[in-house]
Amino acid sequence: MCRFHQISNDEKILLHDQLLAYAASVGGKNSFLKLIETIKKTTPNPLLSKTSLLRFPKGIIKWNKTIHRDNLTLLSIQMKNRSEENQNLMAPKEHKTYKNVTNMLRALGTLTFTVIMNTEADGKGFEVKAFDMPDENTTLMNPFFEILFFCPVNTTKKLLNFEEKENTDSIEEE
Repeated sequence: MCRFHQISNDEKILLHDQLLAYAASVGGKNSFLKLIETIKKTTPNPLLSKTSLLRFPKGIIKWNKTIHRDNLTLLSIQMKNRSEENQNLMAPKEHKTYKNVTNMLRALGTLTFTVIMNTEADGKGFEVKAFDMPDENTTLMNPFFEILFFCPVNTTKKLLNFEEKENTDSIEEE
């Protein structure tokens, strides 16, 4: 997901439109990028906050449960193990980490992030679920959760500014 050049144009268009909607709900592209930069600059990783809260200049991000370091580490490993064809975070049943991965995904499965703005003039905020679980053997990371907490700011800028280029190969010569 974080590799901009590997995302199809259709996916880029969908992500671009949704990111623009999220940006509008926090006061525009610049406010959204400041939010992302605040997340990236926060050390240790803001997901490890014991209060499940992160303050940024125009508001706060709250989430509904505490994330432990071992779960975050395992999640990072599973993210790196994904392939382009298979984005599933769930480990195969025969894999030695199956039980640990399953427990981690169960613990984090209902994780929801809420961005709350200080004033209505700043925007109305938004909500993002961390994972999509279509069935018990499939867990997919929500691309917007990944953009907020794991992708480089540069990728987010590219997605926010993405414009579909017209296909010039289809011009017929007379």
